[in-house]
Formats: sequence, C-alpha cells, structure tokens
Amino acid sequence: MVIIMNFKTPALIAALTLSASASFASGDENNLLDNYLDAQAHAQAISEQLETMGVESNPNVEFNSPATLSQKLDAYEEKIDDLQGQFDIVRNAN
Repeated sequence: MVIIMNFKTPALIAALTLSASASFASGDENNLLDNYLDAQAHAQAISEQLETMGVESNPNVEFNSPATLSQKLDAYEEKIDDLQGQFDIVRNAN
C-alpha cells in the first residue's frame, strides 16, 4: 500500500502544480484583457472629451492583420497617447 501511495504522490503533486500554473496563466490573461478593455474605455473617454471641445477624433484602432491581445493593448496605449496629445494642444490653445 505504501508503494502505491508513493507513485500517486508525485502524480498528485504534478497535477496540483500544473493546475496552479494554469491558474496563474489564466490570471495573467484576465489582467491583460482587463487592461485592454480599460485602454479602450480610456481612449473613448478622451475622444468624447475632445468632441465636446470641437475636435473630431476616433478612439478606435484598426488592425490590418490578426493581432495578439498584447499587441492590441500596445496599440490602444499609443492611441491614448495620441489623443492625450491632441487634448493637451487644444487645452493649451484656449
């Protein structure tokens, strides 16, 4: 009986380790998705503020080819920087 438990114990430890690793990976992906959705909302908010200031803007990012979620997040962060730059120029001009 002890021999059987010894064989099961490493398998159980390996299964638990794999499960924990998958859980952390899933958590990282959820954080990435949350960050991406936050970036989209931030771009939208800045764009709406620009519209109230009389500046036409587009908060969306178009992708010509498939992109990973990380690449999409990077693109939206760049878009936010661009929109924020426009906002700063308009605000400083008044």
